[in-house]
Amino acid sequence: MTEEAEGQDTGAEASGAAGSTAATALALGGASREEADNFLRNQNGLIADQRHHLHRQLTALDLGIWEKRIGVLLRIATAFIGIVIAAGLAAIIWNAAHADGLVIESFSVPPDLAAQGLTGEVVASQMLDRLSDMNATPSTRAPQSYANNWGDDLKVEIPDTGISVGEAYRFLKSWLGHETRISGELWHTANGIAITARITGGSAATVDGSTADFGALVQKAAEGIYGRTQPYRYALYLTVQGRRDEALTRFKSLAQTGAASDRGWAYVGWNNAIADSAPSSEREQLLLQAVPYRVPVAVSNLAVAETGRGRDEQALTYYKEAESLARDGGGDINPATLTGYLKGIEAYRLSLLGAYHAAVASEKAAIDAGVATTGSPSNALARYEIGEHDLAGARASVTNPVVSLGTAQAALSTAPARFDMNMAWELQDWTSFVSQAAALAPTMAKYPGLESQMSTPLQPQLAYAQAKLGNFAEAEALITHTPSDCYPCLRLRAQIAELEGQHRRADYWFARAAAAGPDFPFADAEWGEVLLERGQPDAANEKFKLANKKSPQYADAIEMWGEALMKKNRSDLALAKFTEADKYAPNWGRLHLKWGEALGYTGRKDEAQKQFGLAAGLDLSSADNAELAKVRG
Repeated sequence: MTEEAEGQDTGAEASGAAGSTAATALALGGASREEADNFLRNQNGLIADQRHHLHRQLTALDLGIWEKRIGVLLRIATAFIGIVIAAGLAAIIWNAAHADGLVIESFSVPPDLAAQGLTGEVVASQMLDRLSDMNATPSTRAPQSYANNWGDDLKVEIPDTGISVGEAYRFLKSWLGHETRISGELWHTANGIAITARITGGSAATVDGSTADFGALVQKAAEGIYGRTQPYRYALYLTVQGRRDEALTRFKSLAQTGAASDRGWAYVGWNNAIADSAPSSEREQLLLQAVPYRVPVAVSNLAVAETGRGRDEQALTYYKEAESLARDGGGDINPATLTGYLKGIEAYRLSLLGAYHAAVASEKAAIDAGVATTGSPSNALARYEIGEHDLAGARASVTNPVVSLGTAQAALSTAPARFDMNMAWELQDWTSFVSQAAALAPTMAKYPGLESQMSTPLQPQLAYAQAKLGNFAEAEALITHTPSDCYPCLRLRAQIAELEGQHRRADYWFARAAAAGPDFPFADAEWGEVLLERGQPDAANEKFKLANKKSPQYADAIEMWGEALMKKNRSDLALAKFTEADKYAPNWGRLHLKWGEALGYTGRKDEAQKQFGLAAGLDLSSADNAELAKVRG
């Protein structure tokens, strides 16, 4: 019973269904065939109506779902369009608020001049050309560091008539931005014409003259506007144009009363403007006033000043500081010139350490980048090439010299003589060196700034040259008055004492020099050289080792170390030193001469002749030339 009841329908629903089915069966059973067919047709029609009704309900349900989906999509699209419009408006407002270029509006011009082609737009365009030329003056300083920066956004703007999108945007820029807007007029005077260029909301510059002087008048008006709106750049422009007196007045004013962002750089410009006329001590004080403003160029110029005074250790510290400042966010260095500036400073620093080969590579990179950290990049490059004993390379560098714009006249006029003096020093042509120094004297007297800068390094060199010529009294008179904190002076004092046969006195001054320049290899290497000449190769080796430790790329110490090993009959070990030195001075004639001698002592005659051949094709001193002739037989 229980199992039979499970799964069966119960209640009214089951009873109704059973009754309906039974009634249908009885009706069909008692009906005629025709009535039964009609009944079934009616049932089929009812079912069809129900199916149609159900289909319409399902269709309506699908449409409702799609309507909801489309509604959601429309709301999303509307929101997206709103966001785009809002973003576009925000971008327009942001651009307007950050507009900081220069806009020159059409000038007001008399009808008769306009009829001749001198329209208001033409005058505005002429003004734009002059201002663009001045704005293109090269500078190591970053444009965004100027108190009022136009960047490269200089243009002539002709206002629209009526209400337009362009006029609306122009209104936004004038309301929210920082553009410099210039307008003006040209009119007839009794003597010709006058031009006024006016800064909107600011001052105006008016010039007059004959109609034939139109171009010069526009230039004067443009300079008036440029000086008012771009004071630092205008002073720099005057310097590059050789108008140093005008530039000096501008730089002084900026340094003392200008915007804080301009003051540090103005002190640097002030220093440059008096390069020919003021002593180095006065210029150094100006640069020191720029240091608190964190201007890298001021610090690197201080390094140059310290080098000129022979205080190389302090110069090295300044170069490192300048590099650090420049790398630390650029230090207001123009991003376009930052890499070149750093390479130029690197070249200076490496040369102080005797790494001349690396300094040459760095200076070439700076020149290729179009950046001059010195007035005459080509002469700086030649100086480093002479340091690595590549005299042919040095001659090539000054054949078509690269000179930075605005370089002081003294530096330009004396560059060839200084190059010749460096070459004579390298070739140990002491007579030529002395005569070149004498020829330079009148020019130095003409430029007090140059004399104060060159006298400290030149005087001890001249003293040494006189000592090499046997003029010891003159040499002593010159060397005695050199500063006691001058690293090159102390080294040359020692070498002069050695030439005079005063070994203890020479050792004293070498020790003083080594203490004054603990980071530099020169005093130790030169001390080692005189010890070697005294017949003390072991003591000399220790000095060469110390010099090499201080500056591993200083070729002279490595080469002389090799010569010391040869003195100890260890030419086999000397070959390794010569090979190493060749990496840093591949075009050094004496190196190849001694290399050939070492190869000959070890029995490698063919290789020795090859080195002798290389030496013969390079520059040699007269003593080295005589030695080469002797060993080649």
